[in-house]
Amino acid sequence: MKKVFLFTFVLAITIVSCKNEKSPFSGVSEKSTSIEGKLVLTDSLVYGIATRANENADSSELIEFNTFLQGKLFDYVFNQLYEGKLKAYDFLSDEELSIDDVKAIEKTNGFIRSKVGKVQFNEQWFIDKNGNLLKKVNSMTLGVERFSKQGTFVGYNALFKIKFNTTAQ
Repeated sequence: MKKVFLFTFVLAITIVSCKNEKSPFSGVSEKSTSIEGKLVLTDSLVYGIATRANENADSSELIEFNTFLQGKLFDYVFNQLYEGKLKAYDFLSDEELSIDDVKAIEKTNGFIRSKVGKVQFNEQWFIDKNGNLLKKVNSMTLGVERFSKQGTFVGYNALFKIKFNTTAQ
């Protein structure tokens, strides 16, 4: 009798559990899912990636740069800026730069696109109703390598920021 009762109890729990499908957003406040039913993980995640190896890179880091398409990314960005499809902003003042300003930056003594060694991204991260992680880039800041008077790599200087359409997709 105990076995029949235990079996019935386990069966009832199993049936109820199967019918109680939980949303991937259960337990999350409605405010955090306000963008087209997507769970907002972060509105403004900022992180940087190196786009080329500097003299401080170890051999394992050098392998990672073989797959990064630095030239294609920066050629695309500059071409879009010159066509007026993207806009550049001063990193400190956030004032919009003109196309002539961007051209002047490119003509600066010693500047070449291949010296853009870091990109700092500002992104939004979401989880959609199917559990997929989605990322939307709000902006990216290009950084050029900076060297000491002795020629030693010391870090990056911000070149300018590019803002993308911040409407969630």
